[in-house]
Amino acid sequence: MIDDQIRAMVLAAGVGSRLQPLSDIVPKPLIQIGGRTIMDHILLLLKKHGITQVVSNTHHLANQVHEHFREIEAKEGIQLKFVYEESLSGVAGGIRKCQDFLKESTACIIMGDALTDIDLTDLYNKHKEAVTKHNCIATVAQMQVKDTTQFGVIVTQGLLDKGSDTPNRIIKFQEKPKPSEALSDWANTGIYFFEPRIYDFIPSEAEAPRYDVAKDLFPKLLAAGEHIQAISIDPKTYWADLGTPAQYLKSVQDITEGRVNLDCLDCIDPSAQIDESACLEGYNEIGAQTQIGKNVVIKDCIIWDKVVIGDNTNLEDCIIGSNSKVAANQTLEKQIIIAETSKSRKF
Repeated sequence: MIDDQIRAMVLAAGVGSRLQPLSDIVPKPLIQIGGRTIMDHILLLLKKHGITQVVSNTHHLANQVHEHFREIEAKEGIQLKFVYEESLSGVAGGIRKCQDFLKESTACIIMGDALTDIDLTDLYNKHKEAVTKHNCIATVAQMQVKDTTQFGVIVTQGLLDKGSDTPNRIIKFQEKPKPSEALSDWANTGIYFFEPRIYDFIPSEAEAPRYDVAKDLFPKLLAAGEHIQAISIDPKTYWADLGTPAQYLKSVQDITEGRVNLDCLDCIDPSAQIDESACLEGYNEIGAQTQIGKNVVIKDCIIWDKVVIGDNTNLEDCIIGSNSKVAANQTLEKQIIIAETSKSRKF
């Protein structure tokens, strides 16, 4: 368990363009999976490891995020503060706006669009050990991946020098390299522990209106000779960026198969009304008060709250937004449907 004085930031300002039109009506941190929103899962993970003082930056559809968590302190004992960004300023720019809150302690930084069961206590302990031994300013959680073109890649001292006494020390970052150009297959998960002095390296908003962590801050720290370390998380740890429809659907499958070790993972809401003649195949998430008609076949789909699915309809690899109605006698595949904007798209 982490010291309860440690603070955290959940980054929640992004637009989530790859999930449009879903993200046109619901901010990405509030996209539901396993019976809760993504950000619910993150906040409960922080609480599980003893972190209950949290700040979050918001921008896109910010009022929805603020309203959703209005009673979180009373319900969960999590003290959640919001800092609204009028315009997006990059990941480090968002952190800059929250630095007065964060610099009171070592801080955990975590993305608001990741589903993970990472052992934050273990990561924190390894961070503090490196602070003592090497005056480490930041620790990055890394995970081995198959496709480096989708991630920022980390190169550590140990990859180049097997006999190094600081094998975890980061010496270089690569942004989404081709496999032929990648110097490692270890990805930056966007989960960090920062020491308070790190904020001195982030320029003012006037100097840099947009400032990123991986592209701007970390290279600046390396150039200054600061010690940044990468810690490889347990291979059994679950971590996924729910940034695309395909990954969103895949994570529902992973939850159903028991690969995600989190509480509140209920993919079929008990209030859903599913006709006894309907057939649910594969891996599905079905939200509250959704009605599924006669002889419906649903395979590998995500269906949000208060959706009505007409009789004799076949859905496969579809994502249906809340309050939508799917007419009877249809066959749909790889479709996102949103009632509020009457938008739909193939993916």
